[in-house]
Amino acid sequence: MALETANPAHSASRNLDRPVISGQVLRPAQPGIKLTVRGRRLVALLALLPIVAAFLLIGTRSAQAETAMPATAIIKIEAGQTLWDVAVAIAPNEDPRATIWTIKALNGLATSEVQAGQALVVPAN
Repeated sequence: MALETANPAHSASRNLDRPVISGQVLRPAQPGIKLTVRGRRLVALLALLPIVAAFLLIGTRSAQAETAMPATAIIKIEAGQTLWDVAVAIAPNEDPRATIWTIKALNGLATSEVQAGQALVVPAN
């Protein structure tokens, strides 16, 4: 195949800055794969998926470590005793409201009412 120059008579139909071989214009090779917008989004999603999964796994493990149950003890409510009395007795240097909230959460209580003889799980210090 011989290298020819473009004929000036055909300059309107041919690109003069590209060499011509046997009547064909050489085109540069197309590098890589052409993806549509949808394809590029899918590739980006697949690339981010392992990263998101790793963050979720790390986050749940650290959350589990932070939500470990405190040491507990079981007490029996005496006549006339309230949750406030119990909270002050088991944690005298802490805010009783926070201790009461913890006692209610540990025992699944909806209200602060307790009965004499009732057994309660309380945080142990």
